[in-house]
Amino acid sequence: METKLMRNVTGAARILSGLALIFTTTIALAEDPVTPARIAAIDQARANLLVGKWCSSCHGYNGHSVNPIFPTLAGQSAEYLAAQLKFFHNLNQDDRKVTHETYYEQWVTNITGLRKKERYENAPRNEVRAWDFMKGVARDLDEPTMQALGDYFAKQTPMAGRITDSHADVARGKTLYLDGDANKGLLACQMCHGPDAKGQGPIPRLAGQHADYVLVQLRAIQSGIRNVEQMQALIANLSDADFAAVAAYVQSLN
Repeated sequence: METKLMRNVTGAARILSGLALIFTTTIALAEDPVTPARIAAIDQARANLLVGKWCSSCHGYNGHSVNPIFPTLAGQSAEYLAAQLKFFHNLNQDDRKVTHETYYEQWVTNITGLRKKERYENAPRNEVRAWDFMKGVARDLDEPTMQALGDYFAKQTPMAGRITDSHADVARGKTLYLDGDANKGLLACQMCHGPDAKGQGPIPRLAGQHADYVLVQLRAIQSGIRNVEQMQALIANLSDADFAAVAAYVQSLN
C-alpha cells in the first residue's frame, strides 16, 4: 500500500528528474546554440541534398548540364537563381495534388516525346512543360533553401566558353551583344548583362550558357511565353538568325 511518505518521495524524484532534464538541455543548447550561422549551415545542407536528388539529374551536380536543353547553373547569380525558384514556387500554390514524380513523368514523356528510360539527348525543349516540371521541384521549398541553392550553384566554376554551331554568325552576335542594332531597335545587350556577359544581381549570367538554351529563351521572350517586358520590346524585330548569333556568341565567352 502506498504511504504518504512514498508519494512524497516519488514526487520529489519526478521534480529532480525534471530539473536534471532542464539542466542537461540548457548545457546542450549552450554548447550548440541556434545561431544564424548554424541555421544557414542547416539550410545549405538541405540544399546540397536537393542538388543530389533533383537538380543534378538535369543541371549536373556541379551545375554543368550535359544536355544543352537544360541551362548550366554554375557561376550563375545567386540572387537570380533564388528569384527564379521563387517564381516557380509561386506558380502552383493552388494546386498541391501533383507529385514530384508525376512532374518527372511529364518531363520524360511530354517534353521530350519519349517514353521513360529512353534517351532524350536530342529532344527539343518545350518551355511550358519545363515550367511544369520546375513547379514540382520548387513547390515545397522555403526561401532560405532557395537562397542556399542559389549560393551553392553561384560558387561552382562556370562552364568554359565554346563554339559548337558552325552555322551561327558569332561575329554578328558579338556586334549585336556589344553594340546593339539601331535599325532593329536593339540596345546593346551588355548594358544590362555586362560587357563580359557575367550578369549582375537579378540579371542572369549568359557567358558560357548553352547556345541552344539561350536561343529557346529568346524565342520565348519574343513570343510572350516568357514575360520579360524590357527585353520583349528590344528584341521584337530580331530574326531567328540574330538570336542564333547572339546565343552562339555568349556561349563562346568564359
